Amino acid sequence: MSAVNVEDQFLIRDLQSRYADMCSRQAFGDLVDLILPDADIVLDLRGTVLSFRGPVQLGDFIAESLETFDFFQFVIRNTVITIEDSGEAAVGRLWMSEMRRVRETGLWSTIFGVYHDQYLKVDGSWMISGRQYHSLARLSHALESCDVFDFPEEFNDLV
Repeated sequence: MSAVNVEDQFLIRDLQSRYADMCSRQAFGDLVDLILPDADIVLDLRGTVLSFRGPVQLGDFIAESLETFDFFQFVIRNTVITIEDSGEAAVGRLWMSEMRRVRETGLWSTIFGVYHDQYLKVDGSWMISGRQYHSLARLSHALESCDVFDFPEEFNDLV
C-alpha cells in the first residue's frame, strides 16, 4: 500500500468518524461538509426502502426519526475501503450500530446495519457521493423481539 493510499484510507475513515459524530450529536446541518449535494442515498429498512438526494434531505429525515429518543449514539463497528487506482474515487463498507432510548418508555434498543458507500475526492477532500444502507438486525432490550436479516449478497465484492 502506497503512502498516498494510506493517507486516503485515513482521510476516508476520518470522514466516516465525522459522520458518526454528527449523527450522535444530532448536528445534521453539518452533513453538507461530508455528503455531496447530488449524492443518492438509499435506506433499505427491510420492509421499507427510502431514497434521498443529498445531505439536507437525509439530515431532515434522521432528525425527525430521532425525535422519540432521549439518547442516541451512532457507533462504527468496522470499515473496509478500496481506493481506485486513480486515487480520486473509492468504495467502502461500514458496519454500524445505533443505540437509543425511547423518551416516553425508557426502553432501550439497538440496531445493526451496513452502509455500502461511494466516495469522491473533491478539491482534495473526500466526500460521500453515494450510499446504500441495509438493516441487519433490530434488538429490543426489553427482549420482546429481535429481528435479524440476511446480508445482501450482491454487495459481497467492493469492486
